[in-house]
Amino acid sequence: MKFTLKGEITFSKDASEAEEDIKKFIDEANEEIFLKGIPEDQKQDASKIINWNLNQDILEVEMKSGRRGRAHDAILRVKKPLTLLLGKKYHLGIRKIIAKEYEIEIPLEKESAVDDDTGMIKTGEIDLGATVVDKIMDMPYVSGAEIVGNKLIIRFEELKESELRKHVVDRVLKFIKESVPKEDETESTLEEITQPSDILTKKVTKIEPGTVVSTSPKQKFFFKGDATEEAAKRGWVKKFPGKGQWFYGPKLIALQRAIEEIFLEKMVYHLDFTECMWPKLIPIPVMNKMRYLEGLPEGMYYCSAPRRDPEVFEKFRQELVINKEVPINLLKEGLKDPSYVLAPAQCEPFYEFFSHEVIDESELPFKFFDRSGWTYRWEAGGAKGLDRVHEFQRIELVWLGTPEQVEKIRDATLHISQDMADEMELEWYTEVGDDPFYLEGRKTEERGIEFPDIPKYEMRLVAPTQDKGVAVISANIHGTHFIEGFSIKEAHNHRIWTGCTGIGISRWIFGFLAQKGFDEENWPDEIRRRIKNVRVPHVLTWP
Repeated sequence: MKFTLKGEITFSKDASEAEEDIKKFIDEANEEIFLKGIPEDQKQDASKIINWNLNQDILEVEMKSGRRGRAHDAILRVKKPLTLLLGKKYHLGIRKIIAKEYEIEIPLEKESAVDDDTGMIKTGEIDLGATVVDKIMDMPYVSGAEIVGNKLIIRFEELKESELRKHVVDRVLKFIKESVPKEDETESTLEEITQPSDILTKKVTKIEPGTVVSTSPKQKFFFKGDATEEAAKRGWVKKFPGKGQWFYGPKLIALQRAIEEIFLEKMVYHLDFTECMWPKLIPIPVMNKMRYLEGLPEGMYYCSAPRRDPEVFEKFRQELVINKEVPINLLKEGLKDPSYVLAPAQCEPFYEFFSHEVIDESELPFKFFDRSGWTYRWEAGGAKGLDRVHEFQRIELVWLGTPEQVEKIRDATLHISQDMADEMELEWYTEVGDDPFYLEGRKTEERGIEFPDIPKYEMRLVAPTQDKGVAVISANIHGTHFIEGFSIKEAHNHRIWTGCTGIGISRWIFGFLAQKGFDEENWPDEIRRRIKNVRVPHVLTWP
């Protein structure tokens, strides 16, 4: 396997005077930095900068690697030591890192794995029914893919530093791994590259992430199309101008309220959770205490308050009136630096509520829930349909207790969710999660945090048009992660943990419609008897 990357490192100013030190650093990177953690017999696969050129404030690099110390990880590894080197001596910082061109060459160990006529990956009589190349080409960030001989070549669009840190390359490779039949020897090659060895989740979890631990009986499906397209065609939803946003109409909300009612009755109140209403505008210092900013800073919406500057806003109004266009640059001038994010997890206020408080074990567990509004996440190029949106509805259950209490509550929420899906005649499976929200994107933990054996279980509803279905339940245990981060104390210094379960109502609706369709006659009695009749306005031009 070969990785070839052409990238640019942009400095804060012209770095010409530092060229000799940069040359020495590149030699050190090739001989030491890129080799750290790589077994002696695999060092030929480590990253190496084979060409470089300094053009004033831009360092152009060409890197190659094998499957160890991959080039897209290695270019990020130079940032901190290079900044330390140049900052002190030349007052130089690094403003951005970009992978301008990135090509990955994956060997298909068996020539017979590639059908010369169709381009399909095959093993004997097995094929995927569609070309892997076509599927890869449809993926975000991919600019090209082709099979040359017994090699699969993938090319990426220009990748920003934030996208590299989000592991978009690894996710593309993971998709390819899942697309190639297990019998193919390529599987072993791909297995080694799809899970970065330094990701904290993989270090913590005692069972391999992605392991399926429970499945439902087979259920009858009544719909084969695209649930989003059908909902729009019927006027249940309408696309809103903002990316990843929808107007949800009366019929869909009637279904949502029915599903919410079932969850409240059979899980939330049954397990004695108490309702609260939490802020959705979260101060950045709170997010920092959660360590969320270390993992996925690019996955949130940031909010800025307006400055007290009447002159700027008067100019803004004048330009708006004269040009009939919103002067965004002037608007930026009138805004303060970001000081909030829109809640990406919904449970953030729970931990802040208990921050620096002292509790007594005899009062535990504390169990709160919130269903007061939206959760917001920036999905970038991943937003699509009703299942991947930027704002969505959830019921969030959060609790604090002894480790035994926390684990018992998490397991109860998961088992009840599975039972409820069975009552709704939905097909589902549960797997060990690979992205607990409080660990996602993070690589290290230096605080000595106590983690559970399984940080996250994820329950998914099967969706006929999707390989993995849709995640509808995220059942998490955080150990002492938030206890330490928010300085929550137990009066006798006894061990306490936190946990949370997110019920993805918006995705639950999508999964339900994807299986049962839009004809209420095909819906289970558990849902039908709760649906309220609603009046849908008749509009001449829509839907």
